[in-house]
Amino acid sequence: MLSIVQIVRKFGVNGGMERYVWELSHALADLGVQVHVLCEQSDQNTNHENIRIHYLKRVLPKPRWLAMLRFSSNVSTWVKNNTEKDWVIHSHERTAVHHISTFHGPPFAHVYHKPWYKRISVRVAVWLFLERRELCADNVKAILPNSDLILNDLRNMYPCVRQLLHLPAYPGVNKPIKIIKTQSDKKIILFVGKEWKRKGLVKAVKIVRRLRKRDVKIELWVVGPDKNDVKHLFKDWDSGFKLLGWQDASKFMPSASLLLHPAIAEPYGMAIAEATNYGTPVVVSDQCGIAPQVSSHSGSVVDVEASVDEWIDFCLVEVNRKAEVLGIGKSWKELAQQHIKIYKQLL
Repeated sequence: MLSIVQIVRKFGVNGGMERYVWELSHALADLGVQVHVLCEQSDQNTNHENIRIHYLKRVLPKPRWLAMLRFSSNVSTWVKNNTEKDWVIHSHERTAVHHISTFHGPPFAHVYHKPWYKRISVRVAVWLFLERRELCADNVKAILPNSDLILNDLRNMYPCVRQLLHLPAYPGVNKPIKIIKTQSDKKIILFVGKEWKRKGLVKAVKIVRRLRKRDVKIELWVVGPDKNDVKHLFKDWDSGFKLLGWQDASKFMPSASLLLHPAIAEPYGMAIAEATNYGTPVVVSDQCGIAPQVSSHSGSVVDVEASVDEWIDFCLVEVNRKAEVLGIGKSWKELAQQHIKIYKQLL
């Protein structure tokens, strides 16, 4: 049986990277792979017979750079004492003993584009060290970016990894067996994202506020951020919005007319792919890693610097779309099959 160690600090479904590892691990296990999850904590229970969770000692979460150093050290010790020679070590964190790494976000090396005085600190030095070690160490045999944006960043910033880079391992989607769009007089625009500033909620509020002046049936439903953190954005709204907090966004997608994601920076955008598979069109910024996969059959991609008027025009087109929406992405099973091929090449 193929044995894989998946390394992630928190194993569960809360967070993009965390959910990626959770879904990938279960899809691999369903295909007969023995999965060992190495983590500090888990926010979900699993009783899958092919998944074993190994808990490391939890380190203090702050400062993050020091926490990652300590976590990495704990990982190295565990791997040295507990793994077999034919196990594949797959990391999603800044570790030192992996064979394959999935890179989930923009490289920290972007810091080199900042003023010199923002580059001189212990924090910056450690993060750069951890990142280069994760990518360029002798034990690393394969690197999987999870979007085209990250693939291009790694090619440009780390020439040492060009031979190790694989095509993007895009996050999978849970494809519904049958799509039943809920009929409603409302035109619901959905925003999904716990990190609401980076994902563009401020702009989304401006866009929908203006849209409601044209069509009062339009509403903005916000899934992800704590209500108390964002309610100030709606202080001049009497109605037309819902703050739903952190919960499974997929249950709102069948009733949504549009998913709006004007992100300033988004490594991928799993909710975007998920929405299209529920038949909901999307309007997203060109700073989303998923943007190259969004065709006119799925929605619209807009320049992040475009005016609110331009965003409104695209939103109106998609809210009133009559054509069927083409779902983006592969299933988690297909992603797992992609990984199994790579794992076997490393043995």
